[in-house]
Amino acid sequence: MAKYQEFDTVLLKDGRIVTIVEVLGPGAYIADVGHSPRDWSIIWDLTDDDILRLAASEEIDRHVEESNRQLKEQGYV
Repeated sequence: MAKYQEFDTVLLKDGRIVTIVEVLGPGAYIADVGHSPRDWSIIWDLTDDDILRLAASEEIDRHVEESNRQLKEQGYV
């Protein structure tokens, strides 16, 4: 059984916050990362070893605020 579920927002050991978009199997995931079209990316080979923990609500809020700032700056919102 996978430790994390689809659509969980997690904090990676490298400090990035990502959203799991697919659970491939126990400990294996695909995740979306980034704030806007300038830096959106997919992590195809995410594992439990890369993940520190579920992101706290305050961390998610800061991530959303930064995404909104960048999207406005780029004219998307």
